[in-house]
Amino acid sequence: MENQDRDNEGPVGLVEADVIERIRRLELFSRFRVEGFMNGTNKSPYKGVTADFLQHRQYFPGDNLKYLDWRVYGKSERWVIRQYEELTNTRVSVILDVSNSMAYQGTGMTKHDFGIRCAALIFYLAFLHKDSFSLSTFHTERASHIPFGRSKRHLTRIFHGLVAEEPGGQTDFTNGLEETTAPLRHKGLTIVLSDFMADADQIVPLISRLRFQGSDVIAMQIYDPSERAMDFTTITRFHDMEDSEILVVDPQIIQNDYQREFDAHQVEMKEACQRAGFDFTALPVSDEYDVPLMACVRKRMELFS
Repeated sequence: MENQDRDNEGPVGLVEADVIERIRRLELFSRFRVEGFMNGTNKSPYKGVTADFLQHRQYFPGDNLKYLDWRVYGKSERWVIRQYEELTNTRVSVILDVSNSMAYQGTGMTKHDFGIRCAALIFYLAFLHKDSFSLSTFHTERASHIPFGRSKRHLTRIFHGLVAEEPGGQTDFTNGLEETTAPLRHKGLTIVLSDFMADADQIVPLISRLRFQGSDVIAMQIYDPSERAMDFTTITRFHDMEDSEILVVDPQIIQNDYQREFDAHQVEMKEACQRAGFDFTALPVSDEYDVPLMACVRKRMELFS
């Protein structure tokens, strides 16, 4: 996608109408209870008192009498309590890697463009459910930050912030990710979108700090299938997109070893995230950017059903 086209693209252009229709019934919520001043539309796994009736249960001595269902008692002389499903708003933080490696492009869009569309979809889903949301980007340091909001105007601001971003600089997880996550000291849902081009034992401890502070965390690794395939047939010059190093190799000699290392890195990331107590998902770049992302959201919904 050319920069000029992206600059002229309206905010709604990041999330197509057919995608919107597919996601309307999905919920993106934190697994942890979030206390907020405003009620959103995300269902909490905890039962509280709001307008959405959930079920009856037997009355036990000590229960609050104001929740007795007198209508049921009048019909059956049974003492039952009305239970409700608590509706809460979640604070959704998206942290997006905008380093040069995200500019990689196979046969479709770049990893960067795929990433901003995934982020836009997450923000739109949060907006639909009246959650508050913020955007932070990083490379060698924190590149930009848009604080929390929940209005349509705020969504437009976020979308304009996304299309204004350009990949640049090297990835420095130690400084960039640490600087970006340091101010995030709230309960809620934090999503990190990156290609995670570094060792898992370098990346995961930085992200896991958010988990220890009470945030629910999802690490989403963006990769292009052509990166893994490495299906070149002749001696090729490989140019590092971040440090400009050039390596000339015969891909057919190293292809199998490279693919094993690529797969092993994803496995290491997933296992390290699981040990740290948060989710990991791999998102392959494709024109149907909503498909792998929504599969992740549906999986989370099933955990609470």
